[in-house]
Amino acid sequence: MITHTIMPMSPKQAGQVTGVSRRTIMRAIETHNLRAFRDNKNQWRITNDDLESWARAHRAHCSPTEQKEATAQPSPDDDHHNAHPNISPQDTLELVRVKAELEGERIRREAVESDRDHWREIAQKLAESRPRKWWFW
Repeated sequence: MITHTIMPMSPKQAGQVTGVSRRTIMRAIETHNLRAFRDNKNQWRITNDDLESWARAHRAHCSPTEQKEATAQPSPDDDHHNAHPNISPQDTLELVRVKAELEGERIRREAVESDRDHWREIAQKLAESRPRKWWFW
């Protein structure tokens, strides 16, 4: 059975999903309102579940005017600004998750290519013919 792992997202990606700034996400992490962890590269990562629960709690603490703006329906004039006005938050989270996973795959590919190039360079140096030294001194 193949299991699909969900890639955690960066604070920037989490901010894009929730519609807040990266700094807001970082403040939430620093105050322990949003659970996050550091990966092997010492970068913050946030799981989808933690982000969803924080976003629900964060929306509950927003002022009523901010909530009205967040739940307001877009006018027909705004359609040219927003290509997909009816995207649900779950679809947005899924999109960001897929983008984060794609970015992780890109980083892994670059690391493998770098390693391959390094080994290729070593193999080429070993394959070069060098003049033999007949004298040992």
